[in-house]
Amino acid sequence: MPLMLVLLGATATVARAATGDEVLLLEVSINGRGTDLVAQFTRRQQALYATAAELRSLKLRVDGADDELIPLRAIATGIDLDEGAARINLMIAARFMNTTDIDATSIASRVPLSEGGRGLVLNYDLLATSSQNQHALGGLFDARWFSGSSVLSSTGLGYTGNSGGVSARLETTYTYSQPASLTRYRLGDVINGSLAWTRSVRLGGFQYASDFNLRPDLVRFPTPSLGGETVVPSTVDLFVNGVRQLSQPVPPGPFEIRQPPIASGAGQIAVAVTDELGRQTLRTINFYATDRLLKPGLSSYSAEGGWVRRRYGLRSNDYGQFALSGTARQGMSDILTLEGHAEAMRSLKLAGGGAVFNLGNRAVLATSLAASSADSGSGQQVSLAVERNADPVSVSLTRTQSTRNYQDIGAIQGAPVSRAATIATLGLNLGSGGSLSMAYARSKSPLLFTDTGTSGLADSETVTVTWFKSVGSSSNMYLTGYRDFRNSGYGATIGLIIPFGGRDVAGASVSNNNGQRTATLQASRSTVAIGDLGWQLQGTEGSYQQRIAQLNYKSRYGSLTAAASQAANTTSQRLGARGSVSFIDGGSFASDWIEDSFAVVNASGVKNVGIYNENRYAGRTDDNGQLLLTDLRAYDVNKISVDVLDLPLTLQLDQPDQYIRPRDRSGVVVHFNARRASDVTIILKDEAGRFIPLGASIRVRETGLQAPVGYDGVSYLQELAPVNTLDVLLPSGAQCHATLTPPPRSEGGMSNEVVICR
Repeated sequence: MPLMLVLLGATATVARAATGDEVLLLEVSINGRGTDLVAQFTRRQQALYATAAELRSLKLRVDGADDELIPLRAIATGIDLDEGAARINLMIAARFMNTTDIDATSIASRVPLSEGGRGLVLNYDLLATSSQNQHALGGLFDARWFSGSSVLSSTGLGYTGNSGGVSARLETTYTYSQPASLTRYRLGDVINGSLAWTRSVRLGGFQYASDFNLRPDLVRFPTPSLGGETVVPSTVDLFVNGVRQLSQPVPPGPFEIRQPPIASGAGQIAVAVTDELGRQTLRTINFYATDRLLKPGLSSYSAEGGWVRRRYGLRSNDYGQFALSGTARQGMSDILTLEGHAEAMRSLKLAGGGAVFNLGNRAVLATSLAASSADSGSGQQVSLAVERNADPVSVSLTRTQSTRNYQDIGAIQGAPVSRAATIATLGLNLGSGGSLSMAYARSKSPLLFTDTGTSGLADSETVTVTWFKSVGSSSNMYLTGYRDFRNSGYGATIGLIIPFGGRDVAGASVSNNNGQRTATLQASRSTVAIGDLGWQLQGTEGSYQQRIAQLNYKSRYGSLTAAASQAANTTSQRLGARGSVSFIDGGSFASDWIEDSFAVVNASGVKNVGIYNENRYAGRTDDNGQLLLTDLRAYDVNKISVDVLDLPLTLQLDQPDQYIRPRDRSGVVVHFNARRASDVTIILKDEAGRFIPLGASIRVRETGLQAPVGYDGVSYLQELAPVNTLDVLLPSGAQCHATLTPPPRSEGGMSNEVVICR
């Protein structure tokens, strides 16, 4: 008879092994479910104990040092011991079982950051134009050197034509990134951190700032606490706004869903737990997700100092006064995020604070107050914003008001602060009637700022309305209009967009802009993949006439554009070339413009091998077995694949797919290692020249490889060593032995050999 012990409400104590203890090795079940594990228990005076380490190996949550004996009555509500069968079943409360973490995020957190490469990228975007004997050539250039987590970049503009030439440096910045701490260090031209109620300026100096882009998988805003407990194995399903986002089996015990995939705005999330008998429980939670809120404990910050950049894009090195700036945000709770910002110059001091509130998972309220002190006096700014992004109604209202003498760094440099600004938006989902959006904007800004005050106000007030509706299976109709109440301006456009296939689009529209009436027809084909030829045709008639024809070609070496246009009696032409030259992995590569991350794929030097990026065809390797891939997602997981059917039969890949996480604005080298095949088909004969009979088996002594012997003594062996000892077991039970030395072949591959077994 099994011994049944039922102990309830016991108090935990800790014991240590003593003389006279009995050691039991038992197969363990927990809550009636087998664990396929055997654990060691100690019986002392009819009480059962186990070490803390042994209980943790059973995936139970207990305190204490590894060698401490824990009484089972401290964690089990019931103990069923069957000594004859050497089994024990423990009834364990959920609080003593490990929590099952359900990670709903992407696999980015489980793929290590790729080793940073070292190289150089030179981007160019050239445009040549000709119109009425006026010729010009302009270009945008971007050069950057990268090594590991460091990037040194510089951008500039150049122009030359009949009227002369001009050039300007835009930005030169050294950036060092630390993904583990979500931090970036910048030296050179930087943009200071800002909030919804502050303004950004360009500085030439330094910056120390957090950057959530270093962790694309990180959920920044508060999310609902999604967890529960199961007493039997179950399946957990997660639904966001009625759409299932994940489904995962869980063992008995507590579970928690980490970082659920939640869309921005107001919505509803549901967790369904279904047990083995099909019984289901459902829990529903409302949420409001927005980047204006930070989850508790998460913070963002920025601190910078430098000389204020002036006439950006016109002058290369025009810097003004030295300025300091600092910005910080801190998630205090699920419903509150605090903000702060400060600026300082020789003639300016500014400080402000704000708060963002979650209003019952229905909307967000943000408010701020800032004050400044300058040579012209002191001033204040207050702002209030309410936002609700939901279906079918989304609304927002923002109001900012500042006093006459309120100033920031931009105002000191000649860009006055708006005296008053109101922005309101409304979005309606009309179902089968389409969607409607409206926007209202009103602002008053000084026209001129001097040391003695302001001169005049620019007063604007506009309303914009847009209606959009799907027509048929794929076409779309839209209507948009605006009204400028201060300048008596108005305009309206109604149009139809009709796609044809995957790349072709045609459209027609009629417009009235301040009494200027026009009708436009246009058609285009986009360039998506390498080798695509695209085009665009457009004709406008009415108050003015315009005709445009354009050709686009996308190659693996860059993009080319040729266009001609006619407006009234003026005809113009333009030619464009956009691309990049990169130097990495001991080679140079021409490609389209490289905006962010890229990779050089090396297929072990084999040419003309197909490469895929996220299962989409990306191109074929060149004569050196390399292909450059652009448009990779920085710090996110990118899947790179090789088409193994393009490899010679003599080559075998260690793995056809690789997952990489490149750094931003940098390149990595992805090696697909291939090895020469050493496959051999052998014909086994005995010393008398007879075939080894069917049913015999071969074992390669050096590698442990096993293979059967077929008719006529034929067998197939792969991945052989330079010298191989074959142990052959005959159907009769007897054995013979042979030595196989595959002949050297530069091309590898399969060969046929006759082997004598003695």
